[in-house]
Amino acid sequence: MNIARLTAPILGALALSATSAHGQAILSFSDIKNFQMVGPNESVFQGGALQVTLVDGSFQLLPCLQEDDSGALIASGAFETFQAPNIFCPSGTTGLLSVTAFDFNNDGVRDNGLFVSVTQPLPAINVEPFQTALVSLFSAPPSDLPRPLGGFPWVDMSQVVFYDLVNDPRNGRGFEITNYVSTRPYNAFELERQRDEIVPGSYIFTFPALGSSAEIPRDFAMTIPLREMVEAVPGPGGRSVTSAGISVGNDFRLTNDERWSNGAQEFDPRVVSDFVWEGINGQTFLADDRLFFAIRDRSTNAIVFPPFPAGQAASSQLIAGGGLPLVSGFELGPNFFGPGANLTAELEFRRNNQVGNTIDSSVRFFRWDINLVDTFAGFQTLTFPAGSNDDVVLPEADFDGDGFTNLEEFGLQTDPLDPASVPDPTPLLDPFTGHCDLTIQKRPAVGSRLIYTIEYTTDFDVWITIDDTDPNFFIVTDNEDEISVFSRVPVVDFPCFTRVRLTLN
Repeated sequence: MNIARLTAPILGALALSATSAHGQAILSFSDIKNFQMVGPNESVFQGGALQVTLVDGSFQLLPCLQEDDSGALIASGAFETFQAPNIFCPSGTTGLLSVTAFDFNNDGVRDNGLFVSVTQPLPAINVEPFQTALVSLFSAPPSDLPRPLGGFPWVDMSQVVFYDLVNDPRNGRGFEITNYVSTRPYNAFELERQRDEIVPGSYIFTFPALGSSAEIPRDFAMTIPLREMVEAVPGPGGRSVTSAGISVGNDFRLTNDERWSNGAQEFDPRVVSDFVWEGINGQTFLADDRLFFAIRDRSTNAIVFPPFPAGQAASSQLIAGGGLPLVSGFELGPNFFGPGANLTAELEFRRNNQVGNTIDSSVRFFRWDINLVDTFAGFQTLTFPAGSNDDVVLPEADFDGDGFTNLEEFGLQTDPLDPASVPDPTPLLDPFTGHCDLTIQKRPAVGSRLIYTIEYTTDFDVWITIDDTDPNFFIVTDNEDEISVFSRVPVVDFPCFTRVRLTLN
């Protein structure tokens, strides 16, 4: 048994048990959907799940800073063998935990016989543990959810805790704690199946009452109401208006329409930027709901905003609910990040609608990719001296008087404050073919906010933009790094007079 590997999953299992106040059975029903926004009115479903959890009874781990044989910290106070009290774990090991259905360290053997440091456990008082075969979905609103079990592969996470082994190891009392979990997954192609199976309405589950057995079953029923939640555009809208459903057109979407480019939102992190959305409002957001915001690194999925002190685990920021007013956007101040970073914003809508001893804990994740770009506005605020006249820092102005505009020097990567630093977009003559060749290196990380085009003239009066249909030039490359053109005929037959035009988008 590997204690270091065991600590994290056992903590998660015990945390569920601790939610049951005074040993009363708690039923949680969670409809989970994940959406990726890719445009003003477009989203991609990334999968989801239905998770149902029944907990009856509780116990909590006491803090313990003992190390295992490998030197890893056992923060949970979980041990393979009995431990007497010591300065690192003052409470000693007061419980023997019997886990009947789990192999936490994946060695093929159930991990029974784990010693833990715990507080006073509370036993199950309503639901019999270790009897998942007797769980049933008794009633549900009309849907495609399979009956009679609702398609639920129930997993038994129940425990027996033998308590107070330090003071009375011979007669330590056993506490049975019931914990049943069911997860029904939906992949990225099953949005309609999830919608057709999980619909708003009342769900009644029957569990084996305390004292039940396969031979003498008795039912303990729990009813949980499921409210409809907002989804991403183009969502189902008023699909279930008869059950306090969401109005048509009230689906979640970002309203920063002008920032979309190639499926991502672009903005300059040196300028104050905000994300604004609709669909989360007084109709769709209940009193006990919560809204969280975070920004993640796209490659590692690690949370990089909000900032957290070193050594403290990062988590999303609560921005609405829990005493905070409902919001329709989030403003990200300047200079948290630099241009060129590729990130993902995440809005987590977590329901917490408790009726009696049941909780609708459904979740929606709305995510969208962010490409942080280098814009002229950000460049302008950092480059030109404070107090400069507005007229001389405009894109079309020429601050240093060298004949090139501020925008041209920005796009062609020269210094707009130094008249000796000038762009040189001069075409070259190919020595082998005699054709005209012009390649312009683009400024990094400008995204779609700066457009590069190359023009030519034959009379210095009319300038013609080169495109794929031009009879005199063809475009060799036009990507995020460079734009390059090549003449179709030798220079002796056609003059090579070109220029670069830069346009803010």
